[in-house]
Amino acid sequence: MARNHLDACPSLASGLSDDCSCEKEVGHYLKLAKWSFGLFLFEGVGGLLSGSIALISDSLHVLLDGTENIVSAIVSKLSREHKNEKKMRTIGGRVSAILLLVAGGVIVHEGWERVITPHEVEWYMTVIATIGLCVNILQMYLHQGVAKEHRNQTHFWQSRHLWSDISASIAVIVGGLIMSVSGGLYWIDGVLSIGIGILIMTLTGLKLLGVEFHSHSHEHGHKCDHGH
Repeated sequence: MARNHLDACPSLASGLSDDCSCEKEVGHYLKLAKWSFGLFLFEGVGGLLSGSIALISDSLHVLLDGTENIVSAIVSKLSREHKNEKKMRTIGGRVSAILLLVAGGVIVHEGWERVITPHEVEWYMTVIATIGLCVNILQMYLHQGVAKEHRNQTHFWQSRHLWSDISASIAVIVGGLIMSVSGGLYWIDGVLSIGIGILIMTLTGLKLLGVEFHSHSHEHGHKCDHGH
């Protein structure tokens, strides 16, 4: 067994800790968190100004994304110091999933209230949602650019979550366009919010149940021996 992390790191060539790509995993999730929190503020304010509950729901989705990224950064840090890395990543995934499940329930409830009592939504909510979609795509691009050894359990679920963000943003954009053209179908805004909440709850429910969607195991993930 390797005496320490640097003895086993597959990406290390120079023997210097600064060159270990595994140290960059924490920074990667913190960078994603910054983008998520920034987008949360942007969409949240935009949702309040435009009167769109769907946009506010999407901003809450993004907020939980940022929280999940913080959890992922902590898990990445602790997993390098823990004997059972997979167990640490599983625990971290469940913590973030529970947070998302609660948020999904709140979003569904608020969406249903808006279906019952529709409110007028300003046209520019579509512009805000489009900018949000661009940020989500940028996050996905950054996330897919990580080192091969970091394509682990944590990376897999974050990828699925980013895809759900992109899907939600597209739905909000389409709904916004329909409301702008129709000039009165504002109940669609509530339906979109419900859809976003159900999407969050479905994905996180599967995560809590331990359902896997990929054909390979995490054997291609982080290979470092973290024994000390």
